[in-house]
Order: sequence, then C-alpha cells, then structure tokens
Amino acid sequence: AGDQNLFTSLYPTLSQQLPREPMEWRRSYGRAPKMIHLESNFVQFKEELLPKEGNKALLTFPFLHIYWTECCDTEVYKTTVKDDITKWQNVLKAHNSVDWLIVVVESDAKKKNKTNILPRTSIVDKIRNDFCNKQSDRCVVLSDPLKDSSRSQESWNAFLTKLRTLLLMSFTKNLGKFEDDMRTLREKRTEAGWSFCEYFMVQEELAFVFEMLQQFEDALVQYDELDALFSQYVVNFGAGGKCL
Repeated sequence: AGDQNLFTSLYPTLSQQLPREPMEWRRSYGRAPKMIHLESNFVQFKEELLPKEGNKALLTFPFLHIYWTECCDTEVYKTTVKDDITKWQNVLKAHNSVDWLIVVVESDAKKKNKTNILPRTSIVDKIRNDFCNKQSDRCVVLSDPLKDSSRSQESWNAFLTKLRTLLLMSFTKNLGKFEDDMRTLREKRTEAGWSFCEYFMVQEELAFVFEMLQQFEDALVQYDELDALFSQYVVNFGAGGKCL
C-alpha cells in the first residue's frame, strides 16, 4: 500500500536481497530450529485479497502488509498520507489482519528540493505516535536506498533484517493456525459427510509450503500421513465401516 511508484523503484533490489541471508526458524512443540531462506511474493494491496471469515487456506492471502511512503512534507503528511494510512489500517482491522509495517524512505535529494519539511525523525515520530502505539518497531526508515553508499547499504541491511523477522513471525503464526485447523478437521473423520479428498487438499497445501521452504523431510511427512490415513480409509470401507 502507499506509494506504488516508490515500491516499484525498490522492488528489484528488495526481491534480490531478501532471500540472500538465511533466518533461523523456530517452531513450537519442541521442534529443532532450522535455517531457511525467505522468498516472498509481493502483491499490490487490495481489500479483496484479505482473508475472509471461514477461509482457512494458507497460500491464498498476504501475511504481512507494508505501507510505503517518502513523505517529508508537513502539510502533505497532515492532509494526505495520514488519512491514507488511517484508511489502510481500518481495512486491515476489519479483516483481523494485524501484521503490518510502515516504511518511510528517506532521500537527501528529495529533501533538498522541498520546503516546509520536517526532519526525517519527526515524520517517523509522528507516524509512530499516530499509528504504532506500543509497536514503534512497526515503522522503519530506509535511507537513500537507490544510492551506492555504505550508509545506504547499512540501511538496507537493517531493513531487510526487520522485514525477514516480521515475515517469519507472521508466517509461523499463520502456519500454526493452519495446522491446528487441519488437526481439527482430521479429528472429525469419523463424522458423517467427512471427505478424504477435501482433507487431502488441505494437508497437501501444507506439504507444498514445506517444499517451498526447502524443508523436504517435513513435506514428505505430510504425504506419509496421508498415505496412512488413506490405507485406513480403504480398510474401513472394505469392512463396511464408516468412510473416512
């Protein structure tokens, strides 16, 4: 959300650098941590892409929402950007989407050509005061990202670390909920109307996710469990028992 042209100018560098550094992925249930590389698909913000009530899919809606701005003008912030962020956050709240980040891009060249500007820290402070409450880390600064300088690279590194952390946190939370919903669905397999084919699609989606993360052993576990469940289905069906 926010300045689409700004994001478009940064996207090539962002998409190239985001997966470079591995992240330690810690999951619940005492599982050993693993190192993974994050590759993300960025899509333009649209309300129809947000999860709807009852949608239990894992791969069909965005996890983390990012608002991009390079505003450094007092009046522009008051009259335009603040209202735009407010509308954006209201839409997210309406869909219970709580994972978001506001990125303020700082450009020395842009600041030199503007009058009536606030120092960059003041703009960031205003955004944090207006929207972040106790989540001040949800507003970050990216300094001169298109420049070839040590300052720019340091800023990129800090931003990418924050983005990887938030992406992984959001993904892990959504994955945990998906697995809980899947277990609940599996526990209903003796009830009338339960469909093995529908359940297969759910657990196969989980396998696809692990495969995307190059966690191939975890992906194979999903198919092993499905194979065992299907074998039980065949035995029960042949014995005239309840269909699984």
